[in-house]
Amino acid sequence: MEARLAVAVSVMVDDGTVDVSLLCRRLKISRDTYYRYRRRFLESGLPGLMPVSSRPASSPGQTPPEVASLIVALRQELLEKGWDAGARSIRYRLKRQGVQNVPTARTVHRVLVRAGLVSPQPAKRPRSSYRRFEHRQPNACWQMDGTTWILADKTPAWILRITDDHSRMIMASLACEAENNVNAWTCMNTAISRHGAPAMLLSDGGPAFGHRRIGGGLGVFEARLRALGINPVVSSPFHPQTCGKKERDWQPLKRWLTAQPAAHGLIELQRLLDVYDALFNTDRPHQALQGDVPAERYAASPKATPSAEPIAPPCTITYQKTAPNGAIRLGNGYRLSIGRSWAGVEVTVVRDNLDVIVLHKQTLIANIRIDPNRRYQSNGRPHRRSHNKQILSEPS
Repeated sequence: MEARLAVAVSVMVDDGTVDVSLLCRRLKISRDTYYRYRRRFLESGLPGLMPVSSRPASSPGQTPPEVASLIVALRQELLEKGWDAGARSIRYRLKRQGVQNVPTARTVHRVLVRAGLVSPQPAKRPRSSYRRFEHRQPNACWQMDGTTWILADKTPAWILRITDDHSRMIMASLACEAENNVNAWTCMNTAISRHGAPAMLLSDGGPAFGHRRIGGGLGVFEARLRALGINPVVSSPFHPQTCGKKERDWQPLKRWLTAQPAAHGLIELQRLLDVYDALFNTDRPHQALQGDVPAERYAASPKATPSAEPIAPPCTITYQKTAPNGAIRLGNGYRLSIGRSWAGVEVTVVRDNLDVIVLHKQTLIANIRIDPNRRYQSNGRPHRRSHNKQILSEPS
């Protein structure tokens, strides 16, 4: 501003003796700048020297006001209903509503910034840099998980959910009092009755879904899956990225539930889940699907099917110390007593489906075939010897 005032003074006192080059050097401005200020002062006086906006008189490419108003109104509506209200979500919803000439997501974001609804953010890691996997067919892989939710009376409840990996479609949701294998199978059975059985089910290592990390062998839930030809796969410990789609899927659900009246019991919570699932599958554009809804992606391809034959469980090896009465665990709730003479001994239990061998170091103690109808397997004593069990040796 000092330079502009100096130019104004020089013009007012100019009697033909002002050295423009010397004045510009003192003010550290160019001759072009000097003459521009001089012209503005002669035309408008001191107000003409005030800073002038460089914004053009018209912006033909700017988002039309009616479209900008639609963007702002839609964002407010989505926030009130508990849905995603970012630029990409708004753009996809406008396209599905049939709005003509929908601007890009970046333009939508700029409209929101100008309206003061969001703050400009620093550049983030590009989405293209993330490594993603997706099964090529619907029903090729389902993901199952559980999360907690607090009811109106502050009572904790559980939500179990199954999602299709290919389409992100929610196959079934269940509000229940606990995450256990009974409720897990209820949810799974509901999903199968609606959409058919998948080829594979991916889950974390929770006790409701798998038993191998707790007591060895197969849990009831996993055994039922294998009987239907469904391959159960358990993710690695401390690696939630394997079930990343499922983990990310809880965020929009909890945001939506928070925007609704609190459920007063499991029945009300289940009703909310049913409404959400229907809206999520058929109305909410999914960013990972380029704006399609999950039901459209699910119906667009042939469905994968499970194995035609039951899938045999994998061979397991467990190391355990026998109980004081000589009993050991075989997994799935089965137990076997190898005799009190083996009490407190470290043994190795190798199980291949129903076939079991028990070893102590290099000594073979027992070789049996489990009777699925009995929890406590025959102990092999001579007066109760069974055709499928042999106690081969006693410790020396």
